[in-house]
Amino acid sequence: MSPLGVVITIVLVDLLGFSVVMPLLAPFAKEYRFSDWQIGLLLSAFPMCQLVAGPVLGRLSDRYGRRPVLVVSQAGTALSFLILGLARDFPTMLLARMLDGASGGNILVAQAYVADVTKPEDRARGLGLIGMAFGVGFVLGPLLGGLLVAYAPVPAEWRLRLPFLVGAAFSALAFVLVLTRLPESLPADVRARQGARVVTWHGLVETVTHPVVGLLVLIGSLAVLAFGALEGTYSLFLRERMGWGAGGAAFAFSFLGLISAAVQGGLIRRLVPRFGEPRLIVAGVATLAVGLAVLSGVVHTPALLGATLVVAVGQGLLSPSVSGLLSRVTPAGEQGAVFGTLSSAQTLARMVSYSVANLAFARVGPSAPFLGAAAVAVATLGLAVVVARRPEARVDAPASTPDGPAAVAPSESLPGA
Repeated sequence: MSPLGVVITIVLVDLLGFSVVMPLLAPFAKEYRFSDWQIGLLLSAFPMCQLVAGPVLGRLSDRYGRRPVLVVSQAGTALSFLILGLARDFPTMLLARMLDGASGGNILVAQAYVADVTKPEDRARGLGLIGMAFGVGFVLGPLLGGLLVAYAPVPAEWRLRLPFLVGAAFSALAFVLVLTRLPESLPADVRARQGARVVTWHGLVETVTHPVVGLLVLIGSLAVLAFGALEGTYSLFLRERMGWGAGGAAFAFSFLGLISAAVQGGLIRRLVPRFGEPRLIVAGVATLAVGLAVLSGVVHTPALLGATLVVAVGQGLLSPSVSGLLSRVTPAGEQGAVFGTLSSAQTLARMVSYSVANLAFARVGPSAPFLGAAAVAVATLGLAVVVARRPEARVDAPASTPDGPAAVAPSESLPGA
């Protein structure tokens, strides 16, 4: 298996472990009669710690390599799930969640790894495969968790604990894959250039003030702000507007995830060579805006599925195109820092979106979160057009390096490319 295939497998395994656990965290906490504020703190501890740690982990991967940071991240995730599966008190569970967030550099470092081992023109396709693995993991993980809770032949008191232990096993498997199958992707001479800038914010600010990098980070964050409104209120919307229960919501989320994964894993590799990332970013944002606007007014199942399909296609086009273009305009030794910044900015956007969307749902009505998200997407469309017109973002622009434009080094080819 090529290094690219290994890192995609690692992401899939890691996301299976994460998504097996997440839907069961609140019920698990309720079993121990934790208060609502304690459950809220358990849920928010991960993104809060990840928000702070993301840029630091990314910068460390630029200085010391992708592989060491992935090793530490996977070990931290596995340990946190194991602690959660065995813990019985709130402080221990909270510390486990904080450990997972602080060590949660798996995805951002995987993105930087893909940027290291693919040609610039192939990066959106490679990052699309990361997105596909992400989507498939999120579809299969909750299904597996539900099956374990319902049918696993274990004592009743271990039913809710078992998925956490399975999540730990998945993360441990990913840890072993990193140790045994994943070579370092960032050359030593590129790492050496980072020097003392590893944990300083000055170098990070210099990087994101690049005329295209900063705009792309903003576009990626606003896109999450819009899409997060759907993530945070879709189940409530389906119950209120369509009368669907948990089973219907699970089907709708699976449909959304599978379409998005198919676009990122298959369609994007054919579209990027023909249209380029800047145009696909514009198309993705526009499609997302239309889908969210239509979704706000649906009352029948065919219209719901059609609008969900449009949203999924828009998100599937947008996410890998933003990441692919971002990797092409970022110097080789700054990929980790920039993807870490993007990860933290998107985490913050998702936290804000969940809170605001649920407040809008409760105070205004079921359509309000989607209409607000569509408005955010329309504003983002203006920024996407600005990026598409930048000469630095043109399809034939050479990849940047710390010393200026350079020829593309040989790399592993993408499957099917």
